[in-house]
Amino acid sequence: MLIHLKGCFTILGEIKCNSEAREFRFEVPIEDAPAVLVVLIPSDNTVESFAKFDVPKEMLEVLQSDPSEKDLSEKFQTELSKMKAPLKQATRRVLNLVKYCFNQVELDEALFSIKDTYWSVDETEWKRLPMDGRITGAVRGFVYLNENTAKAIQQYLKSSFEPFLALEYLHRAKRESNPRHKWIDATIAAELAIKEFLIRKQSDIKTLLLEVPSPPLRKMYGSVLESYVNECSPKLKELAKGAEVRNRLIHRPEDKLIDAQESNVYVQDVEIAIYHLLTLLHPKDPIMKMFYRPRIIVA
Repeated sequence: MLIHLKGCFTILGEIKCNSEAREFRFEVPIEDAPAVLVVLIPSDNTVESFAKFDVPKEMLEVLQSDPSEKDLSEKFQTELSKMKAPLKQATRRVLNLVKYCFNQVELDEALFSIKDTYWSVDETEWKRLPMDGRITGAVRGFVYLNENTAKAIQQYLKSSFEPFLALEYLHRAKRESNPRHKWIDATIAAELAIKEFLIRKQSDIKTLLLEVPSPPLRKMYGSVLESYVNECSPKLKELAKGAEVRNRLIHRPEDKLIDAQESNVYVQDVEIAIYHLLTLLHPKDPIMKMFYRPRIIVA
């Protein structure tokens, strides 16, 4: 059965446009997937992307039953994610070309955010597609500023505490929507964090760490960390794999190695690894402990 999908996206930043045309249409070829029609509407900061998919009768019946996210099986969630992916990929390709080929600096590097995705059998009546109920968003845990937490800030000031520089890259990874850039920033955060940890743990090795090429993350978060604190990182395996993927993303940028879900899970793994280091430095700090605690956010 043939169904139509429509992805609705918000443009982040601004596209400079001097045309009276309300919209611009682009046909985007996608490898191993149907071509996508991307409709760019700069005046509304909106993108609408359309594609057609053949789906089995069973899936159509599920969609027609108007299911909630929690009603979908893992199989159907996976299939829906595969169908939505070309819409996002095509949207990113168009906006990426506009930004970098036309030197549109005001268009944000993240390019777009997702509003919703819809399906239809006749392109007239559109129904909202269930969202993926698995992990789809980066961890957004934070602490509110109030009378009690302000005391913690004052205590940090008294003790001359400074956050890891690595956290800047971690936050950048969380905000980034492009899976490739998200993964690279998260890996940089992991590399900086272990160096900052070791320097604070034993300051006399600072010059060595900063001037000599570092061992790979699998050693830094493994045997090196263990030699100082008698334990390896709880995310050693994930960080080792993450560094390998990062290297391929940089040296083989044409390869499509990861998707949004994988990159968000990886960012969470890096965050846990970094806060594990901070709890080793500050074992009595309740805020560090809170952020180290493994978390899952369900979209």
